[in-house]
Amino acid sequence: MNIEEIYSFLAKEIAIESEKLHPDVDLTADLGVEGDDFSELIEAFAENYHVDMSSYRWYFHHREEGWSLGALFFKPPYMQVQRIQVTPEILLHAARMKKWSFEYPSHQVSESRLDIQMNIIILVGLGVTGALMWLLGVFSA
Repeated sequence: MNIEEIYSFLAKEIAIESEKLHPDVDLTADLGVEGDDFSELIEAFAENYHVDMSSYRWYFHHREEGWSLGALFFKPPYMQVQRIQVTPEILLHAARMKKWSFEYPSHQVSESRLDIQMNIIILVGLGVTGALMWLLGVFSA
């Protein structure tokens, strides 16, 4: 197992030229791999190299997909911790060890996703408001 194998894997998975890859390139900040793309990349990596990812904590490494109105009111997990980069060198180490052995700093992330709950409240509120406006429009005509 060498770094060139990791480069080939990354080039195939994220459709990037291998010339842009070096051991310390940050997959998120330098290459723009975020959200679902990052999650899919890590899943493919774990499967391809038989890496135990049970200790992997996504929120340290990338944001979620899309935009969340609820995040304006409550911090999602990735905003509650300091981001840690993932590089080809880190992937190579995990592939060789067959385990994601990253030591995360001591942290506490809220388990209740208040940002998502707020999104649901907003969407339900908009739906109810729309339904009431429609009903009032139907009955006032």
